Amino acid sequence: MKWEMILRTIHTVLGDAEEKKMKNQAVKVWLADLQDLAYDVDDILDEFATEALGRKLMKEHQASTSKAEKFLTSLHPSSIMFNNKMMYKIKEITGRLQDLATPKSNLQLSEIDVGRPKPAERLPSTSLVNEATVRGRDNDKEAILDLLLRDGGIHAGVSVIRIVGMGGIGKTTLAQLVYNESSIRDHFDFKAWVCISDEFDVIKITKTILESITSQSSNTNDLNLLQVRLKEQLSSKKFLLVLDDVWNENYDDWTKLRSPFDAGIPGSKIIITTCSFNVSFIMGTVTDYSLQIVSNDDSLYTLAHHALERGDFTGHPD
Repeated sequence: MKWEMILRTIHTVLGDAEEKKMKNQAVKVWLADLQDLAYDVDDILDEFATEALGRKLMKEHQASTSKAEKFLTSLHPSSIMFNNKMMYKIKEITGRLQDLATPKSNLQLSEIDVGRPKPAERLPSTSLVNEATVRGRDNDKEAILDLLLRDGGIHAGVSVIRIVGMGGIGKTTLAQLVYNESSIRDHFDFKAWVCISDEFDVIKITKTILESITSQSSNTNDLNLLQVRLKEQLSSKKFLLVLDDVWNENYDDWTKLRSPFDAGIPGSKIIITTCSFNVSFIMGTVTDYSLQIVSNDDSLYTLAHHALERGDFTGHPD
């Protein structure tokens, strides 16, 4: 196995290892061994660089020597010893790399998609919103309400409304506005709000939905038990579920999460706020709503409310 392939395997679990090292001594030792190996690799690279420089200087010298002298120089004991030493070290490093790549399953380290940027950490959202600070979203609000209140026929299953837009544009705020609308409260039997962010934990999400619907805490983390209870609660009911700040695009995760939702009656809706058009493709009939930036005046109004607790900058010309 080449170094690049082994290093890529190790790299995918480094993030999880860093999070677990404080609680898991075995993971801490694994990371220490990996660091020691990194130092040794660095030393080898330094030796290669030094040897390369020496051979470059020797090559420049050989430009003016005879073929016989060049042949004898290539057989110099120091060159042969260096080659043999490096071959031994490379073989040793490869073995240590393979040893470090193997225990990741025993340490229960999860692979992380290092190719995708991780969303910045922030406080989880809630369903509450101060409507006085929001301006320029009336048309968006009415459009989403129309989608939510439209049942779509007796044979329609759970429908998904995917609010898509760049970060900070107001997707969560729009979802909060419609979630708290009186017509929505009257239209659905149950409502639940879950902030997902960077951790798509099916057990945690299912548990949060169940607790939100029943207004009771649950003391189990058994996914089967949680989903059976949730299915019972949703059976023959029309529900609204908001999944805010979703990044996960894993097909299997969505398949596991959606299982209890089919118990709801036609007209049940799921709102997903996300920056990606690829999430939630397994959840059912999906309607995309691309959120656009509000006008400069509306942006200034919102900024003034947050900064000065008023709707304009009058009295604050600077």
